[in-house]
Amino acid sequence: MADFRAFTIAASVTAIVLGAGIGAALGALSSPQPPLTGNHRAPMSTATARSAARPGPAMGDGTMDRGGPGTSGTSHPMKGSGAPTGPGVQRLQSMPTGTVRVWRDRQGMLQIQLDLYGLTPGSSHTVAIDGPHSTARRPEVRFPAFGADSTGRANATLTAINNLRVLQTGSRVSFRLGTYGGTAGPGLAAEELIAQSAVLPGHPDGKQYAVIPRSYGPAGNYQGRLHGWAKITYSAGARTMSVTVTAFGLPPGAHAAHLHLGSCQDQGGVRYMLMDYVANAGGDIVDQTRTIAGVTAPPPLSGWYLNLHLGDSNAILAHGRPALSFRPELCANVTSVQMAGHR
Repeated sequence: MADFRAFTIAASVTAIVLGAGIGAALGALSSPQPPLTGNHRAPMSTATARSAARPGPAMGDGTMDRGGPGTSGTSHPMKGSGAPTGPGVQRLQSMPTGTVRVWRDRQGMLQIQLDLYGLTPGSSHTVAIDGPHSTARRPEVRFPAFGADSTGRANATLTAINNLRVLQTGSRVSFRLGTYGGTAGPGLAAEELIAQSAVLPGHPDGKQYAVIPRSYGPAGNYQGRLHGWAKITYSAGARTMSVTVTAFGLPPGAHAAHLHLGSCQDQGGVRYMLMDYVANAGGDIVDQTRTIAGVTAPPPLSGWYLNLHLGDSNAILAHGRPALSFRPELCANVTSVQMAGHR
């Protein structure tokens, strides 16, 4: 986590008192398809970050987030399709993302090659192939766990621990929030599904698939596609910077947010902490603004990014290091700034 060990908080955040503990701990840091896996857990907030979660829906939930009917007869229309444009507007990208390739080696064992970014820096993750009736603890095909580097990237080739001649119809590669095993009971926070591939063929042939992020509510309910936008405004006269966010598909509750150095693809240290954004019961953040005082210059148009996390500011760290709820959910590289008084 060396990349997260050397930053300073250069401004105060309007209307929020940040405790010395969280400040010191942060200083030590360096197309969507229906969910098809069970044992999803509740999002981790201040109250739930270290507790076991309620089990989620069983595999085979056909809920779609394109608005079309799934196997369950329900639908998930996409919200907020009319994003604004203009100076200061950044599109928020769902995390983690990347690609995964699936094939068989010369011995007939299934292999996957993954290339992901937007993971928690330094985190470890369980990955498996899940069929329509799999659960977090009973996947169709098991693989060794993999880890992300200090920038939140992971690139690994893994060979299956068990093997099948033909995958079930509807199987996908599934990525979990953390690692788990041993005697730990169901509902473990680490079992939460955070991303999946598109549906695999019964006989994988080396095709590359996009990795699609997932988001779940307190009862394990799928929240729909993570997406949104942010607008950054700088006032030279007031020496303030405002960040207005509208986002959809988040777990209800508070979400920590920061302006970081680096990029969504290559995460770095925190430059400014923001007051938590709060998603409503439907998982939406609608036109919420956080203002930072004492900012002497606007952000550069490269080298900064905005990150919204799974948990709130009190839950994203444990013993000075990223907790499971640190998971980035939405991210945007800063490429434009609205100057106050200009259009």
